[in-house]
Amino acid sequence: MSQVAVIQQFQQEMQNQSAELAAILPDHLSVERFTKTAMMAIQNNPELLNADRQSLFNSLARCASDGLVPDNREAALIEFKANLGTKDAPNWGKKIQYMPMVDGVLKRARQSGEVSLITARAVYQNDKFDYWVDEHGEHINHRPLFTGERGPMILVYAMAKMKTGDVAIEPMTMEDIERVKASSKTSSFGPWKDWFDRMALKSALHRLARRLPNSSEIMEMLSNDNWMYEMNSKKERDVSPAASARPTLEHYPAESFGKNFDKWQTIVESGKKSAGDIVAMLESKAVLSDEQREQILALETGEVA
Repeated sequence: MSQVAVIQQFQQEMQNQSAELAAILPDHLSVERFTKTAMMAIQNNPELLNADRQSLFNSLARCASDGLVPDNREAALIEFKANLGTKDAPNWGKKIQYMPMVDGVLKRARQSGEVSLITARAVYQNDKFDYWVDEHGEHINHRPLFTGERGPMILVYAMAKMKTGDVAIEPMTMEDIERVKASSKTSSFGPWKDWFDRMALKSALHRLARRLPNSSEIMEMLSNDNWMYEMNSKKERDVSPAASARPTLEHYPAESFGKNFDKWQTIVESGKKSAGDIVAMLESKAVLSDEQREQILALETGEVA
């Protein structure tokens, strides 16, 4: 089958899932826009279709549920080597992982309704920069050099001002950034190689996110790529099944569970996915409580209160 035919086949598969996408997409993002952006990502990188197809659909579903589009600014689709078989009978191939990017994190923070300003910036050697903390809180002064050579990047920072007037700032030196990069299984390829500046800014936003209102929703989104980071000194591109195991997952936030429950109910009632499928998808991202699991499974029995 030609590459064009494969892309057309995938486009048809996406169209067949329109109802499912509509059930999980937020109101501000239409199925048409999301599908168009996803197809542009595939056309720009047809190699994505050579990876495990289910992982591609799962990644697109997670991207959609976060209200982002895979345009390499809000979110990206990353290839990685994985065992598609079992530990005893390995079958190495490629999978796809959805990764929220800088614009996506900023977008979700602004949508919280409690942040009046949020930004992330790089500071270069010849910029004027100062950061300090006093009895009045955190302060920053950054004046980029607009004429002449700015020099190499020396740090990045993320800053947010809440509607209460509180300010939160997270500066990171290049040493800090290199430590984050070194801990990633994709440190020598993928986003750290192709978009170093964006990944550096995202690292600062990742730290800042814990201090924001509704941080649980943002941290849940960021957890989609947390598994890529392994805090040790190993740097391997080909990850073994044992090494690629995800770290201990956090419990699914009750607030997010309540907000998304109606969407999951719509998906189950439409017959697009079973309650068990929903549980499996959620437990790949977080730990469900017994009560949360029972609530979802009850969707198939019609016993939901």
